[in-house]
Amino acid sequence: METISRRKFIQLSSLAGTYLVVGFGTDASGSKLIARSTTDISKIELNQFISIGTDGSIILLNHRPEMGQGTFQSIPMILAEELEVRMDQISIQQSEANAKLFGNQMVVGSRSIQTEFEKLRKMGAAAREMLKQAAANRWKISISECTATNGTVVNKSGTVLTYGNLVVEAGTLSPPENPPLKSSKEFKILGKSSARMDIPLKTNGAAIFGIDVIVPGMLYASVERSPLFLGKVKSFNKEEVLKVPGVKHVLQTERQVYGHTREGVAVLADNYWNALQGRKVLKVDWDNQKLAEVSNKTILADSYEAAKTDGDELFGKGDVKKVFTSSTNIIEATYETPYQAHVPMEPMNAIVSIGEKEAEFWGSTQNPNGIRSYISKKYNLPEDAVKINYTFMGGGFGRRSMTDVAEEAADLSKKSGVPVKVMWTREDDQTQGPFRACSLNVCRAVLDKGMVIALEHKVIAQEIQNQTGSDMKAGRQLMGGINTDFLIPNLSVKGVLRKRHVPISYWRAVYHSTNPFAHECFIDELAIKAGKDPLQFRLEMLDHPRYRSVLQRVAEKTNWNAPKKKGVGRGVAAVERSGAYFAMVVEVKQEGKGIVPFKITTVIDLGICINPDTVRAQTEGSIVMALGAVYAGLTVKGGAIVEQNFNTYPLLKINQCPEIETHILDSEAPPDGAGEAGLPTVAPALANAIFDLTGKRIRKLPIDMNSIV
Repeated sequence: METISRRKFIQLSSLAGTYLVVGFGTDASGSKLIARSTTDISKIELNQFISIGTDGSIILLNHRPEMGQGTFQSIPMILAEELEVRMDQISIQQSEANAKLFGNQMVVGSRSIQTEFEKLRKMGAAAREMLKQAAANRWKISISECTATNGTVVNKSGTVLTYGNLVVEAGTLSPPENPPLKSSKEFKILGKSSARMDIPLKTNGAAIFGIDVIVPGMLYASVERSPLFLGKVKSFNKEEVLKVPGVKHVLQTERQVYGHTREGVAVLADNYWNALQGRKVLKVDWDNQKLAEVSNKTILADSYEAAKTDGDELFGKGDVKKVFTSSTNIIEATYETPYQAHVPMEPMNAIVSIGEKEAEFWGSTQNPNGIRSYISKKYNLPEDAVKINYTFMGGGFGRRSMTDVAEEAADLSKKSGVPVKVMWTREDDQTQGPFRACSLNVCRAVLDKGMVIALEHKVIAQEIQNQTGSDMKAGRQLMGGINTDFLIPNLSVKGVLRKRHVPISYWRAVYHSTNPFAHECFIDELAIKAGKDPLQFRLEMLDHPRYRSVLQRVAEKTNWNAPKKKGVGRGVAAVERSGAYFAMVVEVKQEGKGIVPFKITTVIDLGICINPDTVRAQTEGSIVMALGAVYAGLTVKGGAIVEQNFNTYPLLKINQCPEIETHILDSEAPPDGAGEAGLPTVAPALANAIFDLTGKRIRKLPIDMNSIV
């Protein structure tokens, strides 16, 4: 993936001659459509824009990094639909990182399509209408007599003008403030599967990832860090390491992780192999304080003790406390989830060059603006003097939203005076984190005549944005994935904040990856206590149309109401994530003493669907990642992570993956995120299916699927 430079812009401009550029202003709202006619696109300062050249070329400047989520294809699809061009007529180029022009360029939380949909449509529609008006003016007819199609404008007599023919005249017009947008019935591209333009690049080796980048004169760095996270460097054998062939420097370094300083010792060499050999010789004396006393056992004990406190109410209606006080039949269950690693296939890496008056970054990042701002502030450079070159990412899952690896590379570049490429090993990634937070969920409820009249869900966990300091008030982030749309008259969601030295950060679906395991399993338990079918039980408590539609459709697609198949267990769960509503049924069977999921059926309502193939791919990827997190977890022992590589923290194997069937509902709602919606339902639906087959309740992850029976 190429980040287009100003020089490349000038080259493209000279080829096209003149460009019609349509985009949005860079004022505070950024909501005003603006058009420019130019021979030099590099001088245009508009928020994300499109340009059409007199040679017929169409360039979309995309400001969002691509990490596999499919925006590289989806964003031009939205534009092409309204602009009335074919996908093969658009060239998509990645912008540089520039918050002043493009606003927030971070890719997290499945927000890219949500935030860009209307803007892209208006940009395409405005350009289309301007080109039609230019044609109408030339032909001296009404714009209503002109039709745009496949990059041309046609009149009723059949006369045709290409967009390139009309660029100069269109450039003299003002863009319509509210250009007419298509109805979904008129869509020719949106909602239709379209082959992704980045896939050939990723299969033929042409795609450039951060780990592929080489900068002249750079050194490679491998960093030794304390396995106990907050360990401080006391001393290290610098002179001995410098004797290793190719080693140039041995330097102490550090990075910030949500307020905690993580120290390390870096070995810099002329190639990565030599850096690793030097690191093997490195001996660091660490001051690890009393961190070795921390383990899964102590963390869990602390969580259960904290669960005895009231906690902070994050959501409430009715009077749960009053119902519990007057009831003698309170149903209670606790659920435990472990730390998880992000494990992107491309290990963490970054190249940074820090000069006296300028700096530059190369690498795969979800947060180009964040890295630019950090380098600018840290090294007292104007942001315009910091260039960010971002590439394709070999997975992100939230891990690459952080700036910490770039911080190490920048520190080492400043100290060594040359560009430095920091590369993490798989063991570094597994043991250093930051990780998905572990959690304890305590659920209590009261049933009356088969109905839930009170429910309290208490989450005991670390919070990503509050890992240091004395503030112990839980934030609303902790309640992610807990369904407050249930028609339960007395409902309370509480959080109990814990602060620990084990670093945590955003992990795919964040707290939606842990809380629904408890919430949807507990709803199942209540359904069984009430003597009701679990899916019907949910429908009785929901009048939310989108929740109801996905549950009803998944029931239909799995023949839920048909007689139960012998030897098959079924479990259901439904969760909203990033605006998308998702229902899932998992079917399991017994093999020996183990349980095997053999089919997963999903239904998703994500509003207007841009590319069904991408949605299915994202859903399947979410499910695979979720199953991996059900089967494996991280263990803290002696203050450190035990599982150092895939031999003890296995990913899902292809022969373990069940059949996955995804159904996408037609919807007129604005498009919502699909990148994470499939993940939250997997653990609860699987656990509910295991109960349906065996009668055993699963309240702790990971699950040993080989010894359940």
